[in-house]
Amino acid sequence: DNIHLGVERVFGKKENKAQLAERTHAALRLVGLTHATDKRPNEISGGMKQRVGIARALAMDPKVLLMDEPFGALDAQTRGNLQDELLQIWERQRTTVLFVTHSIDEALLLADRILVFTPRPGRIAADIAVDLPRPRAQQSEAFQALSRELRGYIGADKDFD
Repeated sequence: DNIHLGVERVFGKKENKAQLAERTHAALRLVGLTHATDKRPNEISGGMKQRVGIARALAMDPKVLLMDEPFGALDAQTRGNLQDELLQIWERQRTTVLFVTHSIDEALLLADRILVFTPRPGRIAADIAVDLPRPRAQQSEAFQALSRELRGYIGADKDFD
């Protein structure tokens, strides 16, 4: 219902009930939650809640998906699973994702391009292309080299003026 409400508001005048229902179910399939359609918000895990949020956004057929620290409050295992799921969704949908994170490893795992911002006032300190093949191995020398480069931009003693 959380997903369907938005779908109905945005597409209700353009699509019939069957089309709206299919749009909602397609979003649920995309995030692997068709088994949980009868669950209430208090009956699902934090990871499932994040997937509902992603489904709700994708059901609107956006050109850009904005995600601000979406996995920050999750445990490491759930976070890793959702990172993998987000990549799979991106492979199918090819929606542009603007993903904000404070995790260098997460940025390197997910991004094709990383913008590093300075402390206040926030300005772009670096614009780095991530040309590593997917799936990305965190232990690879190329991954580690990019990680070291990024860490160099965020050192506490950096002066960006």
